[in-house]
Amino acid sequence: MRIGLAIYHFNPKKGGAERYAYDLSTHLVKKGHEVSVFCAHGIETEGIRLLKINTTNFPRWLRNLSFAINQKRCLKSAPVDIMLGFGNILSLDVYQSHGGVHNIWMEREIESCDNPKEKRIKALLLKSSFNQRVQKWIAEYPIRKRAYKRIVAISDMLKTHMAQHYKLKEDDFDVVYNGVDIKRFTPPAAQPSGDLKILFSAGNFRLKGLGPLIEAIGDISKKRRDFRLVVMGRGKRRRYSELIRRHNVTDLVVFLGEQTSPEKVYRESHMLVHPTFYDACSLTTMESMASGLPTITTKWNGASALLSEGEGFVIDDPRNVVELSGAISRLFDENLRISMGKAARQKIEQFTMEKNAAAMENVLLSTL
Repeated sequence: MRIGLAIYHFNPKKGGAERYAYDLSTHLVKKGHEVSVFCAHGIETEGIRLLKINTTNFPRWLRNLSFAINQKRCLKSAPVDIMLGFGNILSLDVYQSHGGVHNIWMEREIESCDNPKEKRIKALLLKSSFNQRVQKWIAEYPIRKRAYKRIVAISDMLKTHMAQHYKLKEDDFDVVYNGVDIKRFTPPAAQPSGDLKILFSAGNFRLKGLGPLIEAIGDISKKRRDFRLVVMGRGKRRRYSELIRRHNVTDLVVFLGEQTSPEKVYRESHMLVHPTFYDACSLTTMESMASGLPTITTKWNGASALLSEGEGFVIDDPRNVVELSGAISRLFDENLRISMGKAARQKIEQFTMEKNAAAMENVLLSTL
């Protein structure tokens, strides 16, 4: 089967969707399929044909639009049997969104702002942004035109959001949760020593709930200070300096920045806290579970459906600092941490990248 995928950056280091596109492509090649990746920038990978799409890099809306239009043109000269799109192209057979429903993402992005003034400014900027309008139009075009054969939702939450927002039928969907590399992300041989390490990992610190998390550890620090909040990722740390000082936790927060081997940071941690305002299906959550960490997240994370009782905690509102700090405090109990971590690892072993690729292969084959 000749399979096409479209992603602006074909590079697993660029982000979650990019890493997924790379992993899926390499697994499909191993299964004997011909894979062509339509991209603006990409890394050469054995067995994968890169088809470079010319784009106008500035302004951003024109970059996104030119990628979508030129990919459709390129498809005419480089035909495939099945085209998989991630909400960034106009011509596809299988639609798989990793960013969620645009309108819901925008609402949650605004909600993640820390105060009413910032929310008003963010709402004004997003709703008046021509780039956001173009991105929304591209993402919704195949759905509005019913120009698809199947839709793959990467979580049950996303399926519900898409079905309600676009008024789609139940049988339009296949639900295929993300896969995780359980050989790379593995539990440590023994519990890490020293103070308790609470891991937070994200690119967009604000959307993923770093603010409420700092408030929560501020509350905990009034009773105990034998822990550290370890922040991993490329987010903007300066905006949290005042919040950290206000809660008197300057000595308790460590910013690591981006890491080339995040699996090592997981193994050196005791828990992951991901109080996100919106995630279609957080790969961070799944990597944490694979690493044997009890995980705390919110109902706004599609991956929260994977966390049953005894594997972690799911809170309703990322701003509920009392509930958040309570869940973290419960995990100071070593026995509970260990039992939850083991259960989380056992659960996530059902969601490997191999199983994801096999499920996606079945979806793609069903459209022929």
